[in-house]
Amino acid sequence: MSQAMPFSPTLPSARRCDAVLFTTCDLGSGRLDDLQRLLASVRRAVTEDGLSIIHYVLLQRAADGVPPPLLGDDWHAPRFMTAAARLPLSRARNLMLAQALRDKALQHAAWVAFPDDDAWYPPQLLLELSLLFACHPHVDLITCRYGSAPLDLSPLGADPAFRPAESRGEMVRRVSSNTLMLRASAALRTGFFDERLGLGAAINGGEDLDYALRSDGCRPERALISDEILVGHRDRLAWVRSRYYAGSLFALARAARRQPMMAGQAARKLLVGLALLAGRELGWREWRSGLRAGWLGWRLPDPGTAFTLEAEPHLVEGMHHGAADQS
Repeated sequence: MSQAMPFSPTLPSARRCDAVLFTTCDLGSGRLDDLQRLLASVRRAVTEDGLSIIHYVLLQRAADGVPPPLLGDDWHAPRFMTAAARLPLSRARNLMLAQALRDKALQHAAWVAFPDDDAWYPPQLLLELSLLFACHPHVDLITCRYGSAPLDLSPLGADPAFRPAESRGEMVRRVSSNTLMLRASAALRTGFFDERLGLGAAINGGEDLDYALRSDGCRPERALISDEILVGHRDRLAWVRSRYYAGSLFALARAARRQPMMAGQAARKLLVGLALLAGRELGWREWRSGLRAGWLGWRLPDPGTAFTLEAEPHLVEGMHHGAADQS
C-alpha cells in the first residue's frame, strides 16, 4: 500500500447515501444465481424501503464483461467492475474500496458492509440497520448471526433484538464477512484490507476479523449485536474453524499487540488450535502454519493499509454503471 499523506474524508458536495455494499463474485464458480438473489434483496430495500444504496460488484474471470442477466434493471443498479483473472478476496475488496473513494461514495455513506455473493438480506433488514446507525450515533459496528433461514423482519415478523455487545470476545465469535456492518466513517479510518489475509492470499481467512478489530467499532461500548439469524447465507460448516485458523490467529495476535485487553482472545485461539489438533480437525502442518501466522501478526501491529490521497490500489479492467445510476 502507498504510504503517502493520509486520506481526509472532507468532501462536502456529494449526496449522502444510506449504505455502500461491496461484493465480489467469481463467474467461474457457477454462482451467478446466488449473486442474482443477493442483488434482488438489495433492490427490494431500494424500491420498497426507499433506501439509497450503492453496491459495488467486482466480477472475477469476466473476460467477456458483465453477463447480460445482470444488466438492464430499471433500479439503482450495481456498479459492476470486471477482472479477467481470479483475484484474492482482500485484493478484490480493496479494488472496490479504492473505486468507492474515487467516486466519493464511501465518504458520504452512513454505513458499509461486505456481503458474499451467496448471501442475501431478508425484507427490511437493511432498513433496520440504517435506522440503528441513524438512531445510535455512538455505534460504529453492528453484527448478528447468519444462516439459511434468517428471521423475517416484515411488519408482522420477528424482533431482531439488537443489544449492546457484552465483550470483545463476543464480537470476535460473531463477526464474519456477512455480518460485519460498519459505520462508514469508521471504515474510512480503518483503511484497506490487509492483502496478506483472506481466501487466495498467503494466509487463509482472518481478513474480516482483522478489519473489524482494527476498526473503532470493535469495542463493546461502540457495538450492537443480535443473537438472531438475520443475514441469509448457507449454514456455518464444521470445517470453517480449522480452514481459517491461521488467519484468525494472525488477526487476534495483531490486535493483542495493539490492544493488551485482546491478549485473552489470542490465548483462547491458541487453545482452540490445540483442541482442533487433538481432535484431528487440524493437521500438524496447518497447526504450525497457524503459529507462524500468529507470530507474524504480533510482529506487524501496523498493517500499513490507511487510505491515501492516491486511493490505491487502482481499478481493474472494467467499470460498468447500470441503467439507473442515481449516485
